[in-house]
Amino acid sequence: MGDNLSKKAAIQSAQLQQLLSISNVSLVASILIATILAYMQREVIPSKVLLPWYSFMVLATFLRASQIITYQRHSVDDDEAIRVRLVRFRLIILVASLVWGSAGFLLFPANDPQHQVFLILMLAGMTVGGVVSFSADLVSAIVFSVLLIAPVTIRLFVSRDSLLVATGLATMLYLCFMLMSLVRINRSIYDNFTLRLEAIEREGRYRLLLNYSPVGIFHYDINLLITYCNDRFAEILHNSIDRLVGLDMKTLKDQIFISAMKKVLVGNIGHYEGNYQATYSDANKWIDMTCASSRNEDGNIFGGIAIVQDITERKKSEEKINSLAFYDTLTFLPNRQLLMDRLDLAESASARSGRDGALLLIDLDNFKTLNDTLGHHVGDLLLQQVALRLASCVREADTVARLGGDEFVVMLENLSELNLEAAAQTETVGEKILASLSQPYQLETHAYHGTASIGATLFNGHQQTTDELMKQADIAMYQAKKGGRNALRFFDPQMQASITGRVALENELRKALEKQQFHLYYQIQVDSLHRSLGAEALIRWIHPLRGMISPAQFIPLAEETGLILPIGQWVLDTACAQIKAWQKNAYTRDLVLAVNVSAKQFRQADFVAQVQDTVQRHAIDPKLLKLELTEGMLLEDIEDTITIMNALNEAGMKFSLDDFGTGYSSLQYLKRLPLDQLKIDQSFVRDIAGDSSDRAIVHTIIAMAQILGLNVIAEGVETEEQRQLLLDRGCTHYQGYLFSKPVPLDEFEALLKQS
Repeated sequence: MGDNLSKKAAIQSAQLQQLLSISNVSLVASILIATILAYMQREVIPSKVLLPWYSFMVLATFLRASQIITYQRHSVDDDEAIRVRLVRFRLIILVASLVWGSAGFLLFPANDPQHQVFLILMLAGMTVGGVVSFSADLVSAIVFSVLLIAPVTIRLFVSRDSLLVATGLATMLYLCFMLMSLVRINRSIYDNFTLRLEAIEREGRYRLLLNYSPVGIFHYDINLLITYCNDRFAEILHNSIDRLVGLDMKTLKDQIFISAMKKVLVGNIGHYEGNYQATYSDANKWIDMTCASSRNEDGNIFGGIAIVQDITERKKSEEKINSLAFYDTLTFLPNRQLLMDRLDLAESASARSGRDGALLLIDLDNFKTLNDTLGHHVGDLLLQQVALRLASCVREADTVARLGGDEFVVMLENLSELNLEAAAQTETVGEKILASLSQPYQLETHAYHGTASIGATLFNGHQQTTDELMKQADIAMYQAKKGGRNALRFFDPQMQASITGRVALENELRKALEKQQFHLYYQIQVDSLHRSLGAEALIRWIHPLRGMISPAQFIPLAEETGLILPIGQWVLDTACAQIKAWQKNAYTRDLVLAVNVSAKQFRQADFVAQVQDTVQRHAIDPKLLKLELTEGMLLEDIEDTITIMNALNEAGMKFSLDDFGTGYSSLQYLKRLPLDQLKIDQSFVRDIAGDSSDRAIVHTIIAMAQILGLNVIAEGVETEEQRQLLLDRGCTHYQGYLFSKPVPLDEFEALLKQS
């Protein structure tokens, strides 16, 4: 049936289909009943009447059969053709009903009550059959029923026999009852046709809505198999409906949205918004999907329906809007608003972690002159190149922003917890930025050299507002401008002075080795009888202008910068050379010289080889070299420590554990180390006379060493009382000001002669 039928034609088409669907059965029944009737009435009706009637009946049946076959084989789909077919069907029914109705006159025997009753019953039965067969069309059913039963009713009325007249009256009442029933049946069928057509129409509209919907729609069953999808869904996925229907969603490589689909199978609403990459096509889109349950008539869930929207363009628009709102359109760096948001978050993160952050305000020097001479478009090119250089100078987690004009901001996060170290880290980045920005620029055909001034300030938590931090950085930046430009200045003057001093010290420290400004001082180590056992070699920096610089000042800096490695090697070389010199003298050839080893030096991959090479190069007795390690070094990687110490011990070197008692040495590891000596830290020796706790600790260390078979030496011994207390507890080796402070070599050798 076509989509252009009117409602009336659609109902007529449904009537025809209903009439034709049962016509085959009614035709067979009709010809059988006619045959039975003709056969039974042959005894009371002349052949010349009976045979013509039966012939007309066969002809009418043939006409109906021909019409049914034609209609079933050739369908029509326009209003007029359907109306014509229904009219022709009614005409054939009219012919058939006239033939059947004529039996009421032609086959009615005058004086045979039994055959009369038989005829009446057969015609009544045919009336019922007609009502059932033709009830879909009220006209056909009424015509058939009235024309079939009316003639016999009239024949009964005109017989003048009271019984036959009564029978005629009953037949009339029967006809009226049948017609009333027919009207109700026809109304019910008509309503059914109407409802069915409306349902088909609604389904058609629904399918039309689905197929031409601007959103993708698909149905799926409880096994997550797609049972239907519309054109838009296939279009979104760059696929075809044929390939999508029947697809098992569990086989897709991108399963991120499956949880939303499963929610509806337990009665919930499912939703997913995000990126989706198709498995069987090149589609890679942002989608918004909402899923709901599909239920049957009993309310049981048999699957779900999903509505999918392609929001890729919306996302692109949002990103564009976001970019316009939070990013500089020239450099694509974060703008002031986004910087302030990130700065606020950075302060919160700093408050939680305890680590400092830093803000660097960068202003290009003489930028206005460039704009005025070469034009704003050239100035824009410079700003774009500056943005790229700034980004290359910082970590990915840091922020580079443009405030406007020629002002940029760099925000550093997760710096050291110590202000001085955080400032040093900030300065390193600042110097890197200054160096990068001072490199030549190629601006179209123009070569340009520029510099920048940087103001820096540190922050920790929310101690200052974001506006205050920006103001501090601005003040520091103008200080850099005043100082001659192309410079970095910190907001805190004291910190600036400290950093300047630290930088100067680092530069001078690098030159100290070349200029032989380092010297070894020696502090004597003696036994209980004040006999010399050896010494500890301690480095001293004699600066030509600053004089003696304390190791507490330069050793941490050397550790941080890595200069401790060449310095440590120099100490080792100098110590071995001195041992070699002492070996030539009978009075000093047995002296053991202790050398401190830094953690970085000890952890070098070739540390063992370095020590062995140095000992062999100076041709000294390795047992006269004692390497002092701290407890902290042992804890870092105990297995690696044991391996290194064993290798050196096998080569003859000795080990002393310095500052013992201040760390967290485990006895389990201590007994595995090839130690020769434990050195009691001076912090315990200092108060041994007045502090019972220190005395107990010292006593424990000495007892532990005796159990492990180790020698014990106490450092920081300054009074005879301290020495005596140590001696009473079993410690017989000492080092400290009681015997001598660290002194130069000539003073140390003079001290040896005195003792």
